Amino acid sequence: MMARIFKIFIWILIAGWFAIIMGFVSGEADRVLCNHIEVTLTDTVWNRFVTRSDVRAMLEETDMQLQGYPLAGINTQKLEKILEQNRFIRNAEVSKDISGRLEVTVEQRVPLVRVMPEGTYGFYLDMEGAILPLSDQFTPMIMLVSGNIPRPAGEGPLNDRLLEIYRFSKYLSGHPLWKDQIVQVYINREGEYELIPRVGAHHILLGSMDQWERKLANLELLYAQGFAVYGWNTYGTINLKYTNQVICTKR
Repeated sequence: MMARIFKIFIWILIAGWFAIIMGFVSGEADRVLCNHIEVTLTDTVWNRFVTRSDVRAMLEETDMQLQGYPLAGINTQKLEKILEQNRFIRNAEVSKDISGRLEVTVEQRVPLVRVMPEGTYGFYLDMEGAILPLSDQFTPMIMLVSGNIPRPAGEGPLNDRLLEIYRFSKYLSGHPLWKDQIVQVYINREGEYELIPRVGAHHILLGSMDQWERKLANLELLYAQGFAVYGWNTYGTINLKYTNQVICTKR
């Protein structure tokens, strides 16, 4: 019985000591000043829409007191929301530690395709279908879609044509052959798609988007079996408009 009471007493002492230490640490943390702001960009190899200097400038433009002021008074969630107002930033994480460091981690949006409606310089669609403006400091090497394309209505939902372009581009970007072979798409007045390949002196008439996956499968078969025999520069036009046939016209 006495041993049990002794154990309970020991645990009470440990709990009390732990509470005192935590209170001390918490009090110290409240007095720690922000002495350094560390900015990390997670994906600068492929995307350079935003630089560390850009992020620092965004932080300086806020009405919040940061470097040189107590960490306890810095609202990290508010900072995250401010940074995410930048259309090139997909996600921002802000944290602080007892050493006085404010850590800011930024994930940029990944452009999927550049879209150029007639008479405009265009915009980007990212991998999630968000509309991004063109950038003065970075131009990604991605597929271009131009031609008869309705302009988007602000930042709202994509119109039917843009949604069609997004889904088609997403498919091409994930395909082992088409992600490198198709570099440009033109949409004519009839809404038909024409594809410009990277390799080969031909252009591809895809036509409407009806059964486009099957049409591309026919083209892939032609590449594998026909071009291996006749070469890549024999034909000037490959017509895939009709689902069950491929019509090749010599140059």
